[in-house]
Amino acid sequence: MIKHIVFFKLASDPQQYEAQMLLEEVKYQLSLLPALIPGIESFDVQTGTPLDARSADLVLLSEFRTWKDLQAYQLHPAHLSFVEWNRLRCPKLAVADFEF
Repeated sequence: MIKHIVFFKLASDPQQYEAQMLLEEVKYQLSLLPALIPGIESFDVQTGTPLDARSADLVLLSEFRTWKDLQAYQLHPAHLSFVEWNRLRCPKLAVADFEF
């Protein structure tokens, strides 16, 4: 199995209300992907806990059976569309992929 983790950081520093609305929209858009893309074994999006300025705002925890399934997910048009849509909303992100 392959674990795919993505840490998202919101752009700039919006007001708290605006930030919460933006986080909910990004979370919602992410939640649409499993119904559109085959090969996803699990997919969980959680709001981060803001311990300090470096903390992630959202975290995606997903699992795939094989590296090929992860690659197919990454190249799927629905995922590429989300990446483009999200580019200015959460411009800072970090990704970790590993086999377990």
